[in-house]
Amino acid sequence: MLIHQKLSEKLIPILISLSVLGYLSIRGITNAITIGLALLGLWVWIRNFQSIKNIVGLKKLVIIAIASGSLLIATLLSQIFKNPFQISSFDGPSRIFIGFFIFILLYQTRKKWLEILSIVLPISLILLFLNLVFVDQNYISNWGGRYASYFVDPNTLGGQTAILSVLCLSLLFYKFNQPVLYQVNLLIGFMSGFIVMFQAQSRGGWIAFAAMLICMSFLQYQTIKKIFQKNRNRFTFFIIILFTFFFAFLLFNYDQFLSRLSPIGAEISLWKDGSQNLGQTSVGARLGMWEVSFLLIQESPLFGFGEQNLRDSIFSLSEKIPTNLSEPLAILIGTGPHSDILAKLLANGLFGFVAYIATLGGPAYLFFNSLKHANHKSAQAAANLGLIYICGLFVCGLFNETLSLKYLCSFYAMMVAILLASALSIDPATQNEPQ
Repeated sequence: MLIHQKLSEKLIPILISLSVLGYLSIRGITNAITIGLALLGLWVWIRNFQSIKNIVGLKKLVIIAIASGSLLIATLLSQIFKNPFQISSFDGPSRIFIGFFIFILLYQTRKKWLEILSIVLPISLILLFLNLVFVDQNYISNWGGRYASYFVDPNTLGGQTAILSVLCLSLLFYKFNQPVLYQVNLLIGFMSGFIVMFQAQSRGGWIAFAAMLICMSFLQYQTIKKIFQKNRNRFTFFIIILFTFFFAFLLFNYDQFLSRLSPIGAEISLWKDGSQNLGQTSVGARLGMWEVSFLLIQESPLFGFGEQNLRDSIFSLSEKIPTNLSEPLAILIGTGPHSDILAKLLANGLFGFVAYIATLGGPAYLFFNSLKHANHKSAQAAANLGLIYICGLFVCGLFNETLSLKYLCSFYAMMVAILLASALSIDPATQNEPQ
């Protein structure tokens, strides 16, 4: 053991658990814990660099380092060559970067991180649901009935709970041979997350939920098939519960569901016709913001405008923006373009886009590669979970900014570190053998 045994066995799992439990419920807890874990990881990295390189492999370490630091480098390049220096622009990218050291820490401690995640992740969604129903009602009313908390807006809440709920469902199949209590916890967590996702009324979250279900079905088809063959009665029972839940929930919320879907066609037509009232419709405003974003990107494609310099830059380009896009432009200035890819292009240009792809693509490559080479079940499960997680983040990022705010970046860094540490681990029975 490369760090103190008590630290490995007690403190680090507790910190991980608290970070997951408070992610969407307690402001600042995820940020604080990820920084603490990263400092511990940095200490381990400095003391044991050579052994870590030999165990993990230089190629994998380089990929993780590039993926963790790419947005930080893109932001730095953008400010060196074109945009004014803004220290706050490094808040999010720096949180993702320290995920590299969290990975080092978690890999070295060799705990069963997937086991911990399978317990605390559903509990976090259950607590979030209870908090929104019984505590945060004022914030829900402030958003016209859409679920939101005192620091998480409906779009972000809907997208994140969509991701976490599907992860619970994926873990449910992974833990299907465990005691029923494990499965009940994951099932209730999934349902709680689904309800919050639906009531947040984020259509981007709904799309991400569907995309992740498809991804999960593809990746875990063989696993689900084996579960059905070995535990047919229990599997059938759980499937009946799930279908009954979906049917009853959608039956009682059918009108609300239609009210979010039925205006889409008309709002798209308003945008296509060049309406002056795009800011009064959700889909029209978003399409207008995306159109404005593409017009602005053409003015500074290589380095963008910087995170904090967008407002001033736009004033000098306002004459190039069509009048019907004035309202979407004002919304974009205030809230961003509601798209991760466009946000990175606007902030850091082409360098930002490449960095964003590297941030998600690096871990995705390692997860995919691990599916072929993992030598035990938990590593394969972590690789599956990692690919499903990346899929959800990417799809959510098409409709909302999922890697912008500090707490979102901190949680991403920690989740990727957990899943990579599990997916790249070796069989515990052979962990002392030469690599």
